[in-house]
Amino acid sequence: MNNVSLKKNTVPADLYDDNDPVLDHECTSWMVFSDLTKNNTNILHKNRDFRKRDIVVHLSPAGSGRKWVALGSIGGTNMGMNVSGLAGIMNSGEKCINHSTDESKKTTPKIMQEILSNCDTAAQAVEMLKQFIAAGDYYHGEKGSIFFFMDTCEGYVCELTARDCIVQPYSSGYTVRANIWLNPGMQFYSRNSVDNYLNSAARMHVAFTGLNQALEKHGKITIEDIFDLSRHCKMPEESSEKRSLCFVRTNSTASLEIDKEYPDVLSTGYFTIGHPRHTVYVPVPVCVEKVLPAMSDLTWSAAAFKRFDEMGYDSEVPAEWLEFEKRFMASYSDTKAEARKLLADGKRSEAIDLLNRSAAAIWQEAAALLGL
Repeated sequence: MNNVSLKKNTVPADLYDDNDPVLDHECTSWMVFSDLTKNNTNILHKNRDFRKRDIVVHLSPAGSGRKWVALGSIGGTNMGMNVSGLAGIMNSGEKCINHSTDESKKTTPKIMQEILSNCDTAAQAVEMLKQFIAAGDYYHGEKGSIFFFMDTCEGYVCELTARDCIVQPYSSGYTVRANIWLNPGMQFYSRNSVDNYLNSAARMHVAFTGLNQALEKHGKITIEDIFDLSRHCKMPEESSEKRSLCFVRTNSTASLEIDKEYPDVLSTGYFTIGHPRHTVYVPVPVCVEKVLPAMSDLTWSAAAFKRFDEMGYDSEVPAEWLEFEKRFMASYSDTKAEARKLLADGKRSEAIDLLNRSAAAIWQEAAALLGL
């Protein structure tokens, strides 16, 4: 396919102001359980908002205790899943008391990598996180954080400072967080500003509305619904807030779909490598053996942000890109169904090979579509 030509869209200069305190937010995330997906999968999603533009796909290093796939900045595992069916992401929390001050301690991306490499369940992930806090081995600047862990059965939202951690379990429905604490007891530690609180509340409102609309429309929440919601760049007209889920600082998204029957093979991360309105989603199965070099050497990311700078954050997503995503989701669904039959027959290596070949073909088509 040919590269798509887009119209230039002017973006107000103030939206790029690095000193704008209202832009001091990082991420809107949600978990959706199988009673709402209706297809025996649990989904953990993250819209990552941060100034960094070095977005790459990470694979677990040699010697890792568990095989995993993840998305993040170079050197940072910000959202990922492993072959045990454990998915994890981290949002920044509120400015707080009891924050971390020692930069030599383990950063939140490093904590996430340790957990993905060494834990099989969400409950185990919570316990390891608590161990890091108890040992004082945690650094996230003047903010607290919010860790999400999800597996084939349940999920947890862990809200924490450098010294305190309160955990809320979930096993059905959905839940949303931006960068504010909602677990009872955490408000005591907050030193958040009104602007930052309203910023997060506004983004959460968009996520709640979008998920509810999907349920109202067809009685379930699909991965395609989440793709669409992750690109939402407008607030309701009556709102005074300028922000939305997909904004100036959104640099990537990940929808981590956990297959409850064969999590070690069929679970899949659907990633945008770069700003989601300036790239396409691609599948990365947890059993992946290698990815295209462009996905891990910044080629894909750099192209997305070049389009962002030329077009503006709220330019229309080309219809050709959306049609590509629709086609690949249909074909990849068929591939997963075929792989499931192979797994049921005990042909695990054949199923893994099939998924790797299918994903590689989709990546090649996506790269051509984007002009890489």
